[in-house]
Amino acid sequence: MKKAIIITENSYPEGDAGAVRQHAFAKMLSDMDYEVLVIGYGKSTEEKICVYDNINYISYRVNSLNKIYRVWNRIRFGDKVFDYISQNYKQLDLLLVVDLMPSAFKKIVQLKKKYNCTLIHDSVEWYSKEEFRYGKLDLAYRRKEFTNTKVIDEMWNVVAISTFLEKHFQKFANRVVRIPVIMDIKNIEYRTKVEPSDKIVFSYAGGPGKKDFLREIISGFALLNQTELHKVELNIIGVNKDQLINMCEVDKKAIAKLGDCLKIHGRVERSVAINYIRQSDYSLLIRDENLRYAKAGFPTKIVESLACGTPPLCNYSSDLELYLKDRQNSIIANGHTSKDVCEAVKNALCIVKEKDRAFMRKNARELALNCFDYSVYKDLLFTVCDE
Repeated sequence: MKKAIIITENSYPEGDAGAVRQHAFAKMLSDMDYEVLVIGYGKSTEEKICVYDNINYISYRVNSLNKIYRVWNRIRFGDKVFDYISQNYKQLDLLLVVDLMPSAFKKIVQLKKKYNCTLIHDSVEWYSKEEFRYGKLDLAYRRKEFTNTKVIDEMWNVVAISTFLEKHFQKFANRVVRIPVIMDIKNIEYRTKVEPSDKIVFSYAGGPGKKDFLREIISGFALLNQTELHKVELNIIGVNKDQLINMCEVDKKAIAKLGDCLKIHGRVERSVAINYIRQSDYSLLIRDENLRYAKAGFPTKIVESLACGTPPLCNYSSDLELYLKDRQNSIIANGHTSKDVCEAVKNALCIVKEKDRAFMRKNARELALNCFDYSVYKDLLFTVCDE
């Protein structure tokens, strides 16, 4: 049996959106008759093999109160991965690598030469300086620049999450395919039935940083008149009120105007956040479509919403225009300003019949199954696995 290892610094198996994607790749490779191991940085397994959904994995995170030791352990991630593979594998056919420190990438290249295995890089983002307080000086920004411009060459095959990244890596890599956000959609609980209600429920769930324009979302709702406000409920999940004001720069007056229709829930478990989205009429996501991060990435929040049967209210960014159709499976804002949000919300409020909203929910779920279930992309992944 062929052997494949996925290497990621994400919180595999359940810690973040990246881990969900890596698990989808692990399941695809397993279906392709690879023996798969995921080496990640989720909850500590004390460097022992554990099993999640029939996939073997190890986490190199350590349980320690000593911050210096934790940082040192993170820096040594590449060395520990190299040592483990060298000591436990006589044969290795494929390495699928997400994003690592520069020193760790050097170890990956050494493994490539040692085993003559296929190297695949899963590229999912390219930051914009506007996301960070110190712009281009931010360490995360510099690491991503290094990966996307210095690491990948003809030795690598690349899975790109967006057309933007696909076109970029076609200049350097051996083979490139585009695979958007993927999940095990069939096993995600969904809702298509719409019950009569005097409120249309909109929800945002996530940790926005500066990527998601919560300021524009909340200010957009605040532009509604009182009659319109009485028809809506706005849930914000993942940040508290202080963070909205201080981190997201939301106007206090906008928060005050929304009054009881604004529900701020703070940070919750991922499963709870997804349930809020499932029970909502629309999810919310607004980004600056002109910035590089929005072109290069692909919003996991949109796919999670579609999988739940919840149409997103969003503007077009990344490759969303390839999938989302206004008033069919989504509500599309014309841009990323507060006025754009307000007009999109008004358009959503015009869809008053339960059967019309149920039609959109059904379309959203079908789109998720047809375009974002991992099983759809097995043949495409095979083209970069086989040298």
